[in-house]
Amino acid sequence: MTKETYVEDLIEGDEINDRFAIKEKKPPKEYTKGWFFKLIVGDKTGKIPLVYWGGSDEREVRQLYEGLKGGDVIKVRGVVSSFKGEEQISINEKELHGIERVRCGEYEEAEYIPSTKKDVENMFSKLLQLARTIDDENLYELVSSFLKDEDFVGSFKQAPYSKRYAYNYLGGLLEHTLIESKIAANIADIYDELDRDLLLASAIVHDFGKVREYNTTTSIELTNEAQLVGHTVMCERMINERIESIPDFPEELKLKLAHIVLSHHGDYEWGSPRSPRTEEAVALHHIDLLAVRLSGFIQAKEELDPEDEEMIYVSKEGVQRPIFNR
Repeated sequence: MTKETYVEDLIEGDEINDRFAIKEKKPPKEYTKGWFFKLIVGDKTGKIPLVYWGGSDEREVRQLYEGLKGGDVIKVRGVVSSFKGEEQISINEKELHGIERVRCGEYEEAEYIPSTKKDVENMFSKLLQLARTIDDENLYELVSSFLKDEDFVGSFKQAPYSKRYAYNYLGGLLEHTLIESKIAANIADIYDELDRDLLLASAIVHDFGKVREYNTTTSIELTNEAQLVGHTVMCERMINERIESIPDFPEELKLKLAHIVLSHHGDYEWGSPRSPRTEEAVALHHIDLLAVRLSGFIQAKEELDPEDEEMIYVSKEGVQRPIFNR
């Protein structure tokens, strides 16, 4: 069955009979007429809440809920309604509405996960151009060992940067890396105290662990390795593996690079194994923070309805920030 109805085209009152991928699940709760649960479903054009209004049989509702998993593609029969000004798909079991899982192989994964709107090959070409400006032979060889590896590059070009807040689409990691690398090159021209080669190389490689952070099929889901180890440590390990094949790579340079990678989240409560303790580490942390917050803000503004009286951006830290709607 070819998908015909996309999230971006839904309007209140539409009857739905199409397929969507499950992005998030929220457990069943009781309401006046029985039990309900909520899903966030979507496709390559966006996401929308889905509410299943069940009857009084809690066991039946829970059984349906527990049979659904993140990433599943489901056939949805329902109607688009509005709740507190937000569109949602409502499914009422008493009105011949329903949810049915679709078997693997009966849908195209590309229909259910968004991709960057920018030209991937053009972005990668620009990243290569920046990499070629690294004068330090050891750092250039390290960066090149990744960017000339066809298997790694294939994964890197497709990887998302995050699951929710910014660059949460295929190609998002490359987009984020290019932005940070451009900022790093410019900041190094402003501050003579910074080692430009070290900062730029760090900006390029510091998130390479994210190629192993997510499984991307019909949704973006964390891998077990990411949940238990984290992409910063994964990245530091990947860098060390590459360094082992570079003869006479300076130990001091290896330590400085490892520190920058492990401290780029800045604060321990943000999952950083180390706080920044060198000029380049401080610089990259704030470059990373700027890129994520500004891009996340811009992305949220693009996704919100410009006709809304009050537009709200929820930051990665869960802080609600109002958006000025020109």
